[in-house]
Amino acid sequence: MDSDNTLQLLIIDESSNDAESITNILRSIGLAVRPTRVEDDEDLETALTEKNWDLIITADKLTYIDAYKALEILQKSERDIPLIIAANGTENITVGAALKAGACDLVHKDEDPEHLQYVVQRELRARDDRRKIRQYNKASRESEKRCRSLLDSSRDAITYVHEGMHIYANPVYMEMFGYDDPDEIEGMPIMDMVSPDDHEAFKKFLRQFTKNESEMKGDIEVSGLRTDGNKFSAVMEFTPASVDGESCTQIIIRTASDKELQNQLNILSQQDLLTGIYNRQHFMEVLESTISKVATESSHSALLYIDIDDFAAVKQNVGLASSDLVLSDIAKVISDLVEAPDIVARFSDHSFTLLINETSSNSGVEKYANTIRQTIEDHISEVGGNSVTVTCSIGISPIGENTSNTHEIISRADLACSIAKENGGNSIHLHNPVADEQAGKERNAGWIDAINNALTDDNFFLAFQPIVSLHGDTCENYEVLLRMHDVDNNQVLPEQFLPAAEQAELMPQIDRWVITHAMQRLASVQAEGGAQTKFFIKLAGASLTDNGLLPWISEQLKEQRLSGDSLIFELDESSAVMYLAQAKNFINGVKQLHCQVVLDHFGSGLNSIKNLKHLDANYLKIDGSLISNLASDDQNQETVQSIIQTAHSMGKLTIAEFVQDANSLALLWQFGVNYIQGHFLQEPSTSLDYDFSSEDDDE
Repeated sequence: MDSDNTLQLLIIDESSNDAESITNILRSIGLAVRPTRVEDDEDLETALTEKNWDLIITADKLTYIDAYKALEILQKSERDIPLIIAANGTENITVGAALKAGACDLVHKDEDPEHLQYVVQRELRARDDRRKIRQYNKASRESEKRCRSLLDSSRDAITYVHEGMHIYANPVYMEMFGYDDPDEIEGMPIMDMVSPDDHEAFKKFLRQFTKNESEMKGDIEVSGLRTDGNKFSAVMEFTPASVDGESCTQIIIRTASDKELQNQLNILSQQDLLTGIYNRQHFMEVLESTISKVATESSHSALLYIDIDDFAAVKQNVGLASSDLVLSDIAKVISDLVEAPDIVARFSDHSFTLLINETSSNSGVEKYANTIRQTIEDHISEVGGNSVTVTCSIGISPIGENTSNTHEIISRADLACSIAKENGGNSIHLHNPVADEQAGKERNAGWIDAINNALTDDNFFLAFQPIVSLHGDTCENYEVLLRMHDVDNNQVLPEQFLPAAEQAELMPQIDRWVITHAMQRLASVQAEGGAQTKFFIKLAGASLTDNGLLPWISEQLKEQRLSGDSLIFELDESSAVMYLAQAKNFINGVKQLHCQVVLDHFGSGLNSIKNLKHLDANYLKIDGSLISNLASDDQNQETVQSIIQTAHSMGKLTIAEFVQDANSLALLWQFGVNYIQGHFLQEPSTSLDYDFSSEDDDE
């Protein structure tokens, strides 16, 4: 359908009354229908060339055209448009004949209009699925091309083998083994690269690796054999892969010292520093792969969302430092109960997530969760001379082959945990799709009430995080971040209430609240001598459709006596592409006000660089998923470096968000990124107190 969710419907019928009847039947189920009627084959052929249709409904027999002719014309056009035959009482065609001819279905709209409604909904879903598959296939082909390019320029020795034979090797791999021409190595057995002394052990490893199809991953240390007969110590890392759509095995060759260093970096990048268990980033990666595995193998897993009850009271009673010790204790209590391949991670401030990889029944998972709940309740933490006990609420969400993505499974488990808390806490709750959906609607309704109250009663407040130049910019740049106070005056993060705000279409009002209060704060700062302070303000995609936003911003700048060059608006890349025309107009408009624009989460899309032809942003903020594990991910390093080089060649500045460690900072400085942002510098604060003078130029 169109981006405005309008159904472009082509009706083949001589009767305008029949066409109107079809339109009304579909509108009665909430479809926004834009119908067009044609009566003969010439009009049909013309219509197919002039517009992208979502659906065709044809009578079975008309004066100038029948259903068979319509299907023939549609098939010749090679357009993927569902066609449904609406029988007009002539009984000229049977259901079997209709399906055999290529129709999606045959319905009797006058006798059973509900049948037509269900068929239309089914076929629109099926058509959307086909379009997504084509997009995924295209993306997969483009990804393979990019991967081949990255492999050729990689600093690691990489090869791909199929049934033990080389099908690709990058230049570093060939140089490592002494080959000059790629044709020399193609089709050569991988065994020829290993010293004869290690052949037996290598064969055994290959047999085990190939046999263990469910977890095809492993490494082996062997002596590599060069063409001149010299040997060298090598660690071969095996992982499943595909080349040109065919399954194969990727092998990365590292020296023993490289392997040890890589392992240390991987551990650091996966670890939560406070508790020592896995961090959220690593958990989400494992969860995503588990969902894919469950979908293909029809196995079952489960996610437990574990949240400490009333942790705010613990902080108040023992203080922040001691409450951190309590969290560390609870993390150890949980991890002691977990056995591989299950994993536990610290998901947020006082919540943990546990992934159970293989489950046989929901009752078994509930028993496991109850053991965790009871063990936490029985544990006593001795901190600062105090004995502290806590309880927890646990939400359980099964993971089956119909689970679509990580966001869905996390949302279900979080909702189940909230229901456990609402039941008094210190309890568990298994997600119930029917009952919990209603509870979720009620929770969203509660958030919507809280948001509306925050808009009217100023229960929102702003936090600020510095954006620091690595190359001499003396401006004091801050990103403006939104927070909310709950009824107990605790801080509520936006990821908790913004989904409900988006669903209720409240984002434009929230964005205006943020802009108003950010401008007031900035005007106050500049009046006190902070003339070089600049604010970066995020805008939701929905705000781009607000035609009154640009003139309103202009009026606000005048009212606060602010220069436009002290404001930089951030647009999420995917939202800007979704509302491309509106985004282009907004960018052009704010630039006339002398404001600047950032494309946020840049690099997360398939055609990020191409999008810059339409979106003339001043800054590119590199997607945090490319930065968070930068020091340990060579592919991310290649991607980030490429983005920075391309941006600079186009005269655009770059910002790296989510900078968490010194190693990532060092790499970003080497790559030439202009600005950095993240907890490594400073966590968001209500104060504008970062010391920008401590950053030396070009260091």
